Order: sequence, then C-alpha cells, then structure tokens
Amino acid sequence: MLFDPRPKSSRKELFDRERELNMLDRLVERGDPLILVLGIRRIGKTSLLKSFLEKWYGIYIDMRGIFRESDLYERVSESLSSSKWKIKKFLENIRGVRIVGVEVRLKWRGKDSISLLGLLEEFNKFGERIVVVFDETQLVRPPISIEVKNTIAYTYDHLENITIILSGSEIGLLKNFVGVENRESPLYGRYAYELVVDRFSHDLSIEFLKQGFHEVGLDIGREVIEEAIDLFDGIVGWLVFFGRSYIDGMRNLESILDKAVNIALEELDKLSRNEKLVLKAIAYNSKSWSAVRRFIEEETGFTIPKSTLSRTIKKLEKLSIIENYEFLDPIYKQASKKLRI
Repeated sequence: MLFDPRPKSSRKELFDRERELNMLDRLVERGDPLILVLGIRRIGKTSLLKSFLEKWYGIYIDMRGIFRESDLYERVSESLSSSKWKIKKFLENIRGVRIVGVEVRLKWRGKDSISLLGLLEEFNKFGERIVVVFDETQLVRPPISIEVKNTIAYTYDHLENITIILSGSEIGLLKNFVGVENRESPLYGRYAYELVVDRFSHDLSIEFLKQGFHEVGLDIGREVIEEAIDLFDGIVGWLVFFGRSYIDGMRNLESILDKAVNIALEELDKLSRNEKLVLKAIAYNSKSWSAVRRFIEEETGFTIPKSTLSRTIKKLEKLSIIENYEFLDPIYKQASKKLRI
C-alpha cells in the first residue's frame, strides 16, 4: 500500500526508484566498498534501502538513539534478528553469536565475545557479497562514532566481500562524519560513490497519488491532487502523509497542511535560538547574509556577531534544512514562520 506510513521493505512495494535501485545493484555487483545514500528527510531513503536489501545478503542498522556501546550492539542484534533467513545462515557457529528462535544475540563483552568488526570479518569469510547499511550515521557521537569509523575503514581496506552503505538526511553532517577529505579521519582519502535520492517530479507525484488512491478505491479530482503537490513539492513522506490523512477522512487540505506544519515545528523546536532566528529570517524571504542579519537585529534588538551568523547558516545547510537561503522542504518554511524565539 503506497500510503502506508511505514517504510517499504520490498521492491514490488516501492513506487518508481528504478534508477536508484539499478545503480545500487551495479555498485554492489562491482564490489564498491563504500556508498553514500543522501537525501533530505522524508524523501524515501529508508524505503529505498530496505527494499534494495531484498535482493542481497545484508542487514539494515538504524543508528538513531545510539549513545553507548551497549546501544550499538543491541541495535546490531535487533537488525540481525529482523533480517531475512538468508543472512542468518551465516551466523551459525560464530563465536559470540547465539540464535534463540528468531532472535539473534551478540555477546560483545568478556570471554568469547565478538565486536562489530569481528562480526564483519566472519561474514567476509563466507565469500558472498554482504551489504551492511548504517542509516543516519551522522547522529552517532564519540566514542561510538570512533569505533564505527575505524570498523568501516578496516572493512574498506581488508574485507573485500563487504559493502558498507551510509545513509543520512543531514547531508553535510554525514559527509563530515565520513571525512574523506579530513586528514584526521580514519576514512581520509577513500573514495565513496554518492547516490542522491531526489523528490518526485510533478508528473511522477501525480502518478504516485493517483495510484495510491486507486489502491483504496478512491477517485479524487485532479484539482485536489495538483493542490497537494503544490503544498508538498514531491517529497514522498509528505505525499504519503497527505494521502493517508485524506483516506482517513481528513478532506480539508488546509487542515492536513496545518498538521504537517505542526509536526515539522516540533522538530525545529529542538534547534538553538540562533538557528531558529536564521530560519525565521529566511522563511520571511531574507535572501542574503546581510538580509538575514538585518532581520535578526530588527527582531531581537541585538547585534549578532558576524562569525556566529556565518557558523549558524553553515550548520543549517549541513542539516539539509536550507541551501542558498532557500528551504529544501516547503513544510519547514511554513513551520519556521511559526517558531517562537
């Protein structure tokens, strides 16, 4: 069902994305060790990656909420437990791994334990191409990030049967995490193919919504679909949000928009005061550094230091919220107007 808000996990459930799937298939078939899958939030990266893995031996690891070593190994265990049977056949007789029913447990400390790197080394021995996806990796902080980067660097150099895919919605921060141009990074100098997942075109958005409504037996007017696309701009997650809201009985587009904006507002409320001020300035059409500074000074009555403003703008660009003083997601622009400073 296209309007199911949960990520897709099968290629036959995925709408379009043939180009991205074919490219990932080619990269993995030729043995690329490291791939970056980039795209703003709600663009459909998780659905793409989970569906992609259907054809391959592999695991998907969500890196959000990992703060301690125990979190990391619990998440890896969960990923192995939820992976399809074909990856589990590699786990039998690996030291530090126990399979209890459908559950996989990793012993990561003490005698007969296994590390993340040790697990990948064991996988590498089987001679089959195995894909390991780390999603939202840029959110991980030291010391866990150090272990993950060192593991990826060693895998890149020595484990010829493993492909690592790193994905993230905060594109600049993910690239900083990898650090292929940072001499201090374990991954310095490594080549990583970058696959960008983009929003649907206008025509593809129309086809997506028409097919989604057809699946549930609804025939809605072209005018409503066009208006929804104008509001949500081909961003798959928001199109799904609109479609699901509509079939659940919310037929007023303004009400659906308000609900979406409030969701985005909750996310933006976690930002710093300076970041909120910059977003508000850009939401009200400040299209240059000087215009943003002028807006903030008029709004607060205080002068913001030049270095602070430049740093804040760069941070918001790395978070993939803005680019060249434009919002990458129109819903975030609407939400930014409602920010309370």
